[in-house]
Amino acid sequence: MDTLTTAQAAFVLGEPLESFKKVVERSPVKPHLVTRGGRRIRQFGTAELVFLHAYDELKQAFTPKTQSELYNALRTTLQGRHEKVVVFGNHRYDISSHVRDVEKKVKELDRLNAHIDSSGKEAFIRGTKIEAHRIAALLDAGVSVRQVQQDYPSLAESQIIAAKIYAEAHPKAGRPYPKQTAKAAMREADLSALDDLD
Repeated sequence: MDTLTTAQAAFVLGEPLESFKKVVERSPVKPHLVTRGGRRIRQFGTAELVFLHAYDELKQAFTPKTQSELYNALRTTLQGRHEKVVVFGNHRYDISSHVRDVEKKVKELDRLNAHIDSSGKEAFIRGTKIEAHRIAALLDAGVSVRQVQQDYPSLAESQIIAAKIYAEAHPKAGRPYPKQTAKAAMREADLSALDDLD
């Protein structure tokens, strides 16, 4: 599995992005730091994802020191192997269900990523001329998936979700897209004053 960005990892773990960031800060996980486009970004590998998937369980079972030991053992255990039990100190921890769940969500993420064509300067929803960041801006403004589909009826729910995940993982520099579609703006506009022109 390739490393994932913070937004992609949050999707895999089913956490809202901001909540996920807080969990990472509290946990012993150390994401890889890389520079991309002049920015330093965090990347999460299998060990980080599996540990964070199990984190609620681990907090109840182990002290912070033991959690760190488990995390370090997990990083070694999962390097190119598919072990289902992590052995560290006098402890054994079965990670099989966590590995299975993470792998399933990563496959779902891969299917969503296939909806985005990022081969050019602008990322489009594949098969359309609709920018991924434009759709993500609408969702960020609180527009529901159903409302987006009203104005973009050709888009499937999976394409809309893919646009949001892509945009979170690849923030767009420059002027942001509008938080409302042109159709929605027209629906909300008070055009009654035009009646007086008749």
